[in-house]
Amino acid sequence: MRVLLTALLLLLGATPAYAGPGQEPIGGGSVLFSPTARCTAAFAARDAMGQDHLVAGPGCGSAGTHLFSGDTVLVGPVTATQTNGFITVVRVTNTPAWTVVPWIPVGATQHVISGATETPIGGSVCLLDRSLGQRCGFITAKNLTINYADGAITGVTRTNICMQQQSTAIAFVSGAQAQGVPIGGSSCSTTGVSYFLPIRPILAANGLTVLA
Repeated sequence: MRVLLTALLLLLGATPAYAGPGQEPIGGGSVLFSPTARCTAAFAARDAMGQDHLVAGPGCGSAGTHLFSGDTVLVGPVTATQTNGFITVVRVTNTPAWTVVPWIPVGATQHVISGATETPIGGSVCLLDRSLGQRCGFITAKNLTINYADGAITGVTRTNICMQQQSTAIAFVSGAQAQGVPIGGSSCSTTGVSYFLPIRPILAANGLTVLA
């Protein structure tokens, strides 16, 4: 019933006003969806006014799309997209339902984020994945241009970590430092390679700091 009501409200241009059963944590690793979109949050962030946001990868939809949690509880609207839709910023407006947290669930543990210091080429980096957990390797190149069907993506970082499924990849980190949002890579049955868009330029472009 909630899903049908959600779709109707979105078609009418209204904002659903669901409240969750009490505040639940939301942040990196949270799956977000609308009737026509689905994506995964990479990191939690905050603006200068103290408003919480989620920085997510592709698939969230265009600006103005209202996104929900897996149990159809409203999270908030998409406020910005960039890099041909590979990056999405979502404002968390349903504060009675959600508390935004600076950690990412990886299996039974919580990977805490405390900053966004950028790791250089040759530095260690890890991919947090909802299905495969944490897998680590090294940054092999930066500022690459990758050609996709929707156009060229610039400023891309490459690693030697394979990416089994983009849909389960959450975020790249170096220890407690946020590094970037996954945008693609090779299957783990082939030579390991994956790509991400660095988080620092994304934060700067949207007036955000990573939640820590």
